[in-house]
Amino acid sequence: IEGHSLRDGEQITRADFYRRLPTLSQVPTTAAPPGHEFALVFRRLLEEADTIIAVLVSASLSGMMNSAYIGKNELPGADIHLVDSRQVTMGLGWQAIVAAEAAAAGQSAVDILALLEDVRPRVRVVALLDTLDYLHRSGRVAWARVVAARLLRIKPLIEVAEGVVSMAGRVRTRGKAIEQVLRDTQALGRLERLASLHTAAPPDLAAFRSRLEALFPDETIVSSEVGPVVGTHVGPWCLGIAAIVAA
Repeated sequence: IEGHSLRDGEQITRADFYRRLPTLSQVPTTAAPPGHEFALVFRRLLEEADTIIAVLVSASLSGMMNSAYIGKNELPGADIHLVDSRQVTMGLGWQAIVAAEAAAAGQSAVDILALLEDVRPRVRVVALLDTLDYLHRSGRVAWARVVAARLLRIKPLIEVAEGVVSMAGRVRTRGKAIEQVLRDTQALGRLERLASLHTAAPPDLAAFRSRLEALFPDETIVSSEVGPVVGTHVGPWCLGIAAIVAA
């Protein structure tokens, strides 16, 4: 940010990041940790466990997997499994939680990896962006550069599935965009897990969560604020969901 490298959660809070973001003349840039930092974490974890399963940001959207491989290669012979979640935010988070629950229940690494293979294609992230400007300026998604000029005043809906970010809709008002997200979520059918997502706690967050709870009364809906790394590319006041569709 403005020439300074900051660690998420250590040198800048989410509240401070989203407060500053709209005032910045240049969009912040993001970077994956270097490989040696992964190696340090792996070494520490191997003091407590025989096997590591690392669930990571989609390789098609980040250099995180490459850094993790570099770190893994510093520990030849270690039982480390790197899993491409093909997702971001709680799309990744749900996979990590499912894997952790399976490990706590005593399942083997082989069984957990098979479980993740089963879960991954059933994960969906759907969100409305208050503006396409941040995604356009970040340059991370090719279609955004093409359509941004004529969509900047439209509330875009995006979906992340299997490592691909796609346009899920184009709605003229925020209210209609929220309705579309709710319809798209309901259209997923029966869900195993559901989280509401937001950036910078927009004023309609509580109402959005209430609508989700009414649609899915049997679900425990987790609330997650998207961190600065993804927030850099989507901007403030986003609303969305991350779900695992039932098998």
